[in-house]
Amino acid sequence: MKKFLASVLALAFLMSCFIIPVSADTGDIDLPFNLIPSKTVSMSKVSEDDATDMNFTYSMEEDMIGFMQECEDSEKKDALMQRLGVDNIAIDAQIDWALDDKDDWHHNEFWDDNEATRNYGMGYDKDGHARTCEWDCISVLLYPQTTNNCWITRYAGNPEDPEDTRWNGETFDDQVHQIGMKDVLKEGQYEIKHTEDEAYITVDYNEHTLYARMRYFVTVWDTEGGVRYLFSDWSDAASYGKDGNQWKPYTEDEIPAPVISDGYMTGEEFNGYPIVNYKLTVPEDLAEKFTKISGFGGYARVYVEARIKGSNQWLERQGDSDPKSEMGFDVLALAGEGKPIYKDTEIEFRTRYFVEQRMGYNTEVVSEFYSPYSNVLTVKADRDYMVDPQGNPDEQNPDDNPQPVNPEPPISSLNSGASKNQVTEFITGLKTDSDPKGSTFGILSAKQKKAKSNLISITWNKVKGAKSYSIYANKCGKANPYNYLTSLSSTSYTQKNLKKGTYYKYLVAAFNGSGKLIATSKTLHITTSGGKYGNYKKVTTAAKKDKVTLKKKGKSFKLKAKAVPESKKRKVSVHRKMKYESSNTKIATVNASGKITAKKKGKCFVYAYAQSGAYKKIKVTVKK
Repeated sequence: MKKFLASVLALAFLMSCFIIPVSADTGDIDLPFNLIPSKTVSMSKVSEDDATDMNFTYSMEEDMIGFMQECEDSEKKDALMQRLGVDNIAIDAQIDWALDDKDDWHHNEFWDDNEATRNYGMGYDKDGHARTCEWDCISVLLYPQTTNNCWITRYAGNPEDPEDTRWNGETFDDQVHQIGMKDVLKEGQYEIKHTEDEAYITVDYNEHTLYARMRYFVTVWDTEGGVRYLFSDWSDAASYGKDGNQWKPYTEDEIPAPVISDGYMTGEEFNGYPIVNYKLTVPEDLAEKFTKISGFGGYARVYVEARIKGSNQWLERQGDSDPKSEMGFDVLALAGEGKPIYKDTEIEFRTRYFVEQRMGYNTEVVSEFYSPYSNVLTVKADRDYMVDPQGNPDEQNPDDNPQPVNPEPPISSLNSGASKNQVTEFITGLKTDSDPKGSTFGILSAKQKKAKSNLISITWNKVKGAKSYSIYANKCGKANPYNYLTSLSSTSYTQKNLKKGTYYKYLVAAFNGSGKLIATSKTLHITTSGGKYGNYKKVTTAAKKDKVTLKKKGKSFKLKAKAVPESKKRKVSVHRKMKYESSNTKIATVNASGKITAKKKGKCFVYAYAQSGAYKKIKVTVKK
């Protein structure tokens, strides 16, 4: 009764602002979270070109985040499912859309729980035929974090190709018609434009408005193999275009300090150092702000600083950055490089938000700032953490009362000689998609090997003196900082379980046997297949037989390099223009437009390289 009265009072207070989501009826299944839609949704256009891609962002409640995080641990998940009396529970989302008419939603019976969807999955009829159009998002991958996002209303097909099923749909058995985009878009809502190879549609959002809404759906597998779907209500609608909601960035005063609590040692290690977890509480109004910031291409990250108690120097640590209920970080080299951390050593830590805001996805940054610091939490090391793999203290010469020492200083560019830790901290802290300062193509030439709908393979040349290569990657976009993936001794790497039709960025760093940097590659931008865009496969230049001869100092030659796409049907979204590099600038230089200029007698190479790593190597000879 008290819960009911509280709900009524809250509804009366907030009705003028938004509709309060109501928990779905879950029947006899006692879910460990409230099944309600996102309380905040936001949307903006991905780019200023003619593409129809939109970035749809939505918030997630803490109890749902906590459930998903618990399920990341297989033992905890098994115990939880046993306690609930089911075999498995999975959470997905659906995103619906409407153009111009806010009530013209595309949700239909094939998005719901029925015999057909239980046999074939969401979006299929009883015979296994797909019954949704290209822009329908009936199952969206989620991450356990305060804000999730998804690109929607992407490529609609070629309206002038009679065999393009995305546009025309497809008819089965002369009876069942899988709808195409031409079946759901009305005349006057779009224009047809052309590239050299194909036609495509675009929407003028000065004249039209796009609406989008979401709901969660939960799949429950019982212990006997049965499947059941549970759905939340639909969220309020986000809008963009003629009648869309306007965006006004927040000021520093509107983003408070993080609220953290419950710090504890996990017992896990990273390179021999302990991992600390803590709880982050994101109030509802702040989650709303983060969702809107992300919806327009910005982001909010959590940055952690730690120190051994008694030290006067706070050190920024690696760890989770997207706000979520359970956060974590490592205390790598907190007591000094190679130094152990002993049992009962007190470790202090604090956090703050870093906020970057834009007026639209992929537009210029309009503001960036840090929030105030959180409260300081203290944890005690639960045991001795010994950096030596064998745990032999004699080899480390530990003191009975170790004192904090200054760590390696941060680096400002990727120059040779930096340590792995310095390089990792530098790269994972980059807020750009551009080539990082100090990177090189001539020494470490990384490139695309293959790209499929769910994986990307890259390869690179063997670097003289290199014993290991570290790989860093994330989705393209300044809002996506690099993640450290792995270190290996081979010269190729494949990343799996990727999202189709999505661009990813990669950096490769080569280290010698002492863990010191030799060279770092230029940034790769590669898309998985299955989307509107493709990759570059090769580079051509005006140089005959890949050679250029300059008679004397001061003479020049224009390379006129061109990147060639893999397919004429797939244009390339340009994340970085053609770049050039000289192997010896004392012999010849090359500028940003490919003009080679002789400096003195000798020979060198000039590289012209595309964003996929495809390149042309030109031998340059200066005669005198």
